Amino acid sequence: MRLESHRKIFVVTMGLVLSFGIRDLNSQRNVRISVVFESERRMGSLSAVRKEGVVYGSLEEFADLLGVRNFYNPQNKKMVLRVGSRAVKVTALNPFIVVDETVYQLALPTLDVEGKMYVPLALFLEIVGGLFPAEFDFQQESEILRLRRFLYNITGVEVEEKLNGMLIRFITTEDFKVSDVATSYNHGWLNVTLYGGTLDSTRIVSEQRMGIVKRIVPFQFEKSAQVSFQLDRDVSDQKVYVDKGEVLVSLRSSKVSDASLANSPGEDRKRWLIDRIVIDPGHGGKHPGAVGKAGLKEKVVTLDIARRLKELLKKELGVDVLLTREEDQFVGLKERTQFANSNGGKLFISIHADANKNRSIRGFSTYVLGVAKTQQALEVAQRENSVIELEESVDAYEEFQDAAYILNAIAQSSYLKESQDLAQMVNTSLKRRTKIPDSGVHQAGFYVLIGAAMPSILVETGFLSNAYEERLLRTRSFRQKIAEALCESIRRFKEKYEMGIG
Repeated sequence: MRLESHRKIFVVTMGLVLSFGIRDLNSQRNVRISVVFESERRMGSLSAVRKEGVVYGSLEEFADLLGVRNFYNPQNKKMVLRVGSRAVKVTALNPFIVVDETVYQLALPTLDVEGKMYVPLALFLEIVGGLFPAEFDFQQESEILRLRRFLYNITGVEVEEKLNGMLIRFITTEDFKVSDVATSYNHGWLNVTLYGGTLDSTRIVSEQRMGIVKRIVPFQFEKSAQVSFQLDRDVSDQKVYVDKGEVLVSLRSSKVSDASLANSPGEDRKRWLIDRIVIDPGHGGKHPGAVGKAGLKEKVVTLDIARRLKELLKKELGVDVLLTREEDQFVGLKERTQFANSNGGKLFISIHADANKNRSIRGFSTYVLGVAKTQQALEVAQRENSVIELEESVDAYEEFQDAAYILNAIAQSSYLKESQDLAQMVNTSLKRRTKIPDSGVHQAGFYVLIGAAMPSILVETGFLSNAYEERLLRTRSFRQKIAEALCESIRRFKEKYEMGIG
């Protein structure tokens, strides 16, 4: 079912509900939906409850079955599903579903079952099933969901305008090689062919202008996929790069896209360059942060790593590096982000060391601004945010404590994708250099990341609550390894995101 782009309210008729029958009207019982993956010849299952004759399925498990990214906010009981470039927002005990800016109404509200969200599956699929890369046939009475997945490995195309050209990003579910990608330019059309690529030509299409791109037209052939871009000017150079889950095509235009840029090309190029990095040593002064059993303080570890990273970045990348604190002093959370913005920072890296009541827990982790999806991520954010209790004006953070405010901050961020990329690069480098467990990339509502007008991440370098990692973090050699890993990942990030600016 196609979704209209303009805002509307779509109410599914109660006839759908009545057709489900009137058995078990006053009962609620746990059931399991059998999931048949017809195109893959395999089976699965989905947690569900049957209430008043209607089957409600676990939304999180449904998203996981399809490999769709999902983010749950346990505070306001909201879940966001990311389907390609579309966002589907669902609230527990609420009949409304928001798809991008369009609101739809289910005939029945969703359920909250032991802290997890369940949706009336037949009604849910009737409204938004067409967004997912699959066809569905849900037989409510027999509790069987038949699913025929569209086996596409190209799920989206994004266009970013640069100073003298553009960067095209193909989002893929499998990794391509540079040799799999061919480009050609003829009569105003750029053709990009991915050998072995499969796409849904009804989805990757656009009549909406994006920078120098006037139109996007996809084609699916027997052994390849082609996406053609109609441009409003000639391009002089094309380069292809590949990364995990991405194919990038960088284009040089024969003229800059804005006349004002032509008047000061040096200044605009400088604006795009990652030439000033702000390092934030967590805690300081009257707030020591986490303290290990042997007495090692987080504020000492973070400042030493930050100083080491500053020297490496200046030496190896030749960039300006600023620290939010140069010594053992207390700096408010808002002040740190404001410092980065007011000084024209291009990256913001907040360095910390973790702690947990369970002293056996080990490993490093990296965070971007988001709604905590796990209890551990929520606890980490709460601990780091507790610094505000020592600030003179706690009221300044009142709006931050509203989960809706954080959701809005995420939505307004222009750097979420870049922040996630940087976080993943940091974890890759830390894992290779430190040899301690990788606890993954997570999201949480860190106050220190809210409002940063640049890619921003928070790194937990290890657990001071763990005796072994406290001993490691006490040594100069281990702190140096962390600094080197961070420097390496920043270099990789800088190379990737500067390649399209000339």
